[in-house]
Amino acid sequence: MRTFVIIAGGLVALGGCSSEAPKKEEAATPATLAAGQYEASWTVDALRSVDKTTPATNLKEKATGTATGCVGDDGKLDLALFAEDGDECTASNAYMRNGRISIDVSCTRKGAKGEVRQSISGSYDAQGFKTEVSTSTYLAETGDYAMTRTFTGKRVGACPPSSESAEKTS
Repeated sequence: MRTFVIIAGGLVALGGCSSEAPKKEEAATPATLAAGQYEASWTVDALRSVDKTTPATNLKEKATGTATGCVGDDGKLDLALFAEDGDECTASNAYMRNGRISIDVSCTRKGAKGEVRQSISGSYDAQGFKTEVSTSTYLAETGDYAMTRTFTGKRVGACPPSSESAEKTS
């Protein structure tokens, strides 16, 4: 038995030796998403009626599109990237650090009473982000729906100056 333990220990030690060159370490994930303007491509993966009526959205299943928005110096994503047709959105329970994105979003829609809720979950690295956005509506009228979209975003440059900044520099 003692001989077996000695041989096994030697094999384990030899297993650590290799003629392969050490692999280059991948770039570390940044603590926050880099500030700048991002362009996101999205796809509607699933769309279904919750109240058995026509969903109150202009999007259709398998639809694709793009959206642009900025990430501020504070690392916060512009929620317009994920909003539908001009919805006004606010974030709560936002977590965006060390490569992970998790944001709960509440939106209001012009001309509709009720709420549009989104859950954004995904990851980011130095090149951009990938997220899944789950939407559920709680509208006063008919048309409630549940939808899932995937987004892939990449930084395309600096954010354009805001109109407030332009006014202050004028």
